[in-house]
Amino acid sequence: MITRSASETNGTITEFEGYDEPGIGPPFHVHFKQEEGVEVIKGRMRVKTTQKEFVLSEGEQYIFAPGEAHKFWNDGDGQLKFKGYVKPSLNYEFFIEHVYRSANEAGDDKPAPFDAAFLLTRYKSEFDILEIPKPVKAIVFPVLLTIGRMIGKFRIYKGAPSPL
Repeated sequence: MITRSASETNGTITEFEGYDEPGIGPPFHVHFKQEEGVEVIKGRMRVKTTQKEFVLSEGEQYIFAPGEAHKFWNDGDGQLKFKGYVKPSLNYEFFIEHVYRSANEAGDDKPAPFDAAFLLTRYKSEFDILEIPKPVKAIVFPVLLTIGRMIGKFRIYKGAPSPL
């Protein structure tokens, strides 16, 4: 849930709060042009980057540098509550809103294939979900984009912000 939006900060930062059940968290991903910070409010968060893996407890925080691939998840028995930020905001709010909408509709932790193809292709200079194999992005995504355009699958993205 966004607690302070880009429109409130002139695009300098987006702040958010999140809740995850045990074992749940976003997929391995990267923000190429943004710093992301997370802080545990309640529970335990396991954090994994390409270089290390560690646990954050209540009150502890970590800042991911732009380009630092990462994932984090609830490493405890109860609900994890955390807060964080992404700066600068860029297209984060649009991207994350649609990633989570699609994942929730698909009942998964990743967006549905057509949505993933659209979002990760359009915003490839800003974000990537690394759990989706490169051959899928190189071979399957272009096919999904073509079919999706033909059948009107991407109408939901009318008015999407331009990629950077």
